Amino acid sequence: MDISISAYHKKDYDQVLDVTMSLWHLKMKPYTKKSLSFNKHIIDDTKTIAKTMNEGIYVAKINKNVAGVIHIHFQGKKVSQDKGLNVCTLIFKYGLFKLLKVRKMSQLFDVDVKKDELHIHGIAVDNRYRKKGVATKLIHYVIKLAREKQLKKVTLDVLDININAYRLYLALNFKVTGKTVFNKKEQKAFKAYEQYHMTLHI
Repeated sequence: MDISISAYHKKDYDQVLDVTMSLWHLKMKPYTKKSLSFNKHIIDDTKTIAKTMNEGIYVAKINKNVAGVIHIHFQGKKVSQDKGLNVCTLIFKYGLFKLLKVRKMSQLFDVDVKKDELHIHGIAVDNRYRKKGVATKLIHYVIKLAREKQLKKVTLDVLDININAYRLYLALNFKVTGKTVFNKKEQKAFKAYEQYHMTLHI
């Protein structure tokens, strides 16, 4: 099966959002206690994913369909400053409490990215294309991208419950370079005890 990798283009936004939310919804639901559709609308209305231009997203396509998405960050990354709904409208639509919870959730994944580093925020693969090498090809692509930018390492975080992803990263020569042990509230939210910080020196 032919898998092509390309930089994000705004024409792919709807598919990118659909695939991405298969991953992000699992992280948001413990905080919003809402459906996939509800959480998808929050991301869209707040423009959490820059729509017009975004150097932090690469897509894998199979038969012109977005099969997988990788979200990355590096210093100097260019993204458009798309305006979401104003704060008052967001509060009226979703409620202040829900928005604050989502904001708190997102802060747990904030990462201080160094000058010599490319950080992988997350990889999401459409259920129809799992176990076809999509994630592996996306990772190889961004490793190549990091080398082209003369960066020295690629980093990522993975929950201890995500065994398949953890094994994949080890197979690609990532090493565990640190751990975050969650408190009881975080353990309940993520259904995980700790998060591994992994690094690949290139």
